[in-house]
Amino acid sequence: MINYIITLFEINMDNVLVIGSGFLGGNIVNEFRNNEIQVIGTNYNKNSNDEIHFDITNVDSIISCVKKYSPQVIINCAANVNVDDLENNEKLAFSINAYGAENIARVCKNNKIRLLHISSDAVFDGKKGMYVEEDVTNPVNIYAKSKMLGEKLISKNLENYVIIRTNFYGFHKQDKFLFNWILSKLKNNERFPGFNDVFFNPLEVTNLSKMIYELSEKNFCGILHLSSDEIFSKFEFATKISEFFGFDSNLIKKASIDELGLNAKRPKNTTLVNNKAKNLLDTKIQKLDSWLRDIQNKIDV
Repeated sequence: MINYIITLFEINMDNVLVIGSGFLGGNIVNEFRNNEIQVIGTNYNKNSNDEIHFDITNVDSIISCVKKYSPQVIINCAANVNVDDLENNEKLAFSINAYGAENIARVCKNNKIRLLHISSDAVFDGKKGMYVEEDVTNPVNIYAKSKMLGEKLISKNLENYVIIRTNFYGFHKQDKFLFNWILSKLKNNERFPGFNDVFFNPLEVTNLSKMIYELSEKNFCGILHLSSDEIFSKFEFATKISEFFGFDSNLIKKASIDELGLNAKRPKNTTLVNNKAKNLLDTKIQKLDSWLRDIQNKIDV
């Protein structure tokens, strides 16, 4: 069991490095810039002029970047999350999600850098739900096993770290991820399954980014669950979106995830208890309905 570390560290955020500036990482970069903190975004595939090419499986790549930019804080969002593909490619899963995280932790230790690492609610087996930070992890697929090992290797190699277990949703400008997929199906009048036996309590991605920004300034080390107070089945989540925008909710077919025959097994209830985060952070949790009201005039429905 990984527990809290009580060592106190001085927090200095003159320079922040966000590894993996994809959906979550890109939002985190924006949050730091909004707060006038110098931040560098990196990506394995360089997608814009603002991004730096970065390979966490290559220690020299990490060392070179750290020497060039001298970050005081690193936020690691880099991961391979292709759950079904990774079930048949264990080597790839562990090289990125476990040993890549270990590489970052070792470089952080050698350079006295604070590390915030994004883990996953998937490290739990989903048999009971409402997991606290101290609960024993028991992953059910290769992706989750690699994320669990990443947590262990960080805690083994570094003291000044925060492991963030979470799940998130949001509007993606390139039409990817869960919310956009649901919206696309509804707009195109296509029937699709909504799982009534899979439960989660995700945060909206910009809300999560604000929490991570605040957490980066806190003198806290250990594991922390960042999650919403709202628990949904995937069916309920899709139905909420459908009803808010006035689509036909009959397009959402109530189903069990067991019916899909997916390559990788999925945990059914990965809800997280967030009491420690709420006691530590001032950032308020935004409810799904509130966020939908905020974006309804910003997206094409």
